[in-house]
Formats: sequence, structure tokens, C-alpha cells
Amino acid sequence: MREILFRGKREDNGKWVYGYYVKLPDAAGSVCFMHVPASNPDERNTAHYVALETVGQFTGLTDKNGVKIFEGDIVRLWGNGNNLKGVVEYSEAVWWVRLKECRTYLLDLYDESVIIGNIYDNPELIGGEENAEIH
Repeated sequence: MREILFRGKREDNGKWVYGYYVKLPDAAGSVCFMHVPASNPDERNTAHYVALETVGQFTGLTDKNGVKIFEGDIVRLWGNGNNLKGVVEYSEAVWWVRLKECRTYLLDLYDESVIIGNIYDNPELIGGEENAEIH
């Protein structure tokens, strides 16, 4: 069975938190938070408010170093003489890496990829906030 996991940046301190994503309606629109299960029976579950725009799902894949790949990660791809970087996205029921002028299946390249950052903490890796230049 595949692991369902999300991450998001906490609204109170900007730190990443990993768990189950919950979005509930409130008077102002909606409230988003991450439910983090306790790691052992002596602890309590926790919940943290997260910024909606930072929420990303785990792809179910890891990079060549064993690091989990999430939506919004920036990966460097090697292979066939290429040295490219792109953003991990989910579209049309498939995980993609968006490169400058095209996109490619993440599954085809994951064993030759390494996470170098993400679009929230490191937008300069892809040419700034507007993502004008990917590689």
C-alpha cells in the first residue's frame, strides 16, 4: 500500500510539518491544518495551522539519496548527458517534473534525481518567484 502523506509550512513559525492534510470551512473561507499522529503511545497527536499555498503531497517516490519527493520540490535530473532541474507537479493523474519548455514523467527519472530545494524556500533555484527560468 502506498503512503499518503502531506507537508505544509506552519503559519505560526514557518517550519515544515508532515502529516495528514485537513481543510475545514470557517467564516473567513477555510482553515487548513496538518494533523500529525503521535510517534509513540505515550505522546498525543498534534495539529498545526499551515499556509494553504505550501501544502504538497508525497509522490510515493524518493530521490537517489532516499529523501522523500513532495509536490513543489525542485529536483536536479541527470542521465543521457542531461543536467537539468525542474519542479515536481501533479497534473492529469501523473507526477511530473516541469522543465523550462516541457515536462517529463517523474517515475521515469526518479532514480537519477536529487532534491535540491523547494519552490517555497528556494525560488531562486528556478529563476525567482515567477519561475521564468527553470534550467
